[in-house]
Amino acid sequence: MRPLIRDLIVFAAAIPFGLLATGGVLRVLHSPTRGLPYHDEFASGDAAGWVAYDGNWTVQSGAMVNESNERGAKLVTGSPYWNNYAMDADVALSNTGEAGIIARVSDAEPGVDSYSGIYVGLRVRDESLVVGVADHAWNELGAEPLPSPIVPSVWYHIHLEVRGCDLKALSWRDAARDVVRLDVKLAPCFKQGEIGLRSYDSGGQWKNIVVTALKGQPGA
Repeated sequence: MRPLIRDLIVFAAAIPFGLLATGGVLRVLHSPTRGLPYHDEFASGDAAGWVAYDGNWTVQSGAMVNESNERGAKLVTGSPYWNNYAMDADVALSNTGEAGIIARVSDAEPGVDSYSGIYVGLRVRDESLVVGVADHAWNELGAEPLPSPIVPSVWYHIHLEVRGCDLKALSWRDAARDVVRLDVKLAPCFKQGEIGLRSYDSGGQWKNIVVTALKGQPGA
């Protein structure tokens, strides 16, 4: 059982019956900020709380590594009720395919594009930052060329923000500040969901996963 879900069950068991009757516990359990901010450095070598859908995922030297080149491997965690948030990750690619992060994820299962949610990643084929949505089918929403070719096993930073149906994505190479940016109106617009890591036709490495609530934004 995932730690976040286990903690929610324990919390619910400790709530007085009267509060349960008023629905107060549901407001807490379904809060879009419960469990945030979230940070996983993989420093302990522990991947508890992450659920894999395809791929060969292991923690190595403070990074999550997928050693498989399957198409559409995913690793998912977080709360299904998170909605407006920022997500940051450091990503290193191999010399083929693509790798990145996913947000507002639901209905995940093994298979290519077998989830509903948002993808932001780096693609070797056209040396681009790419944004798209999957709803058990792929819909690319934008791609922006990087200032230089992707270097295998070098860290790149990816930052995304989702507010309602608006998405902002940025990426830059480690120790460089040639920032590439995409601003996208999401369609379809998934309202809430978990976060995750994803690769396509490639392995990859991820570290320093951070999720923070976007303050002052209405729920979507």
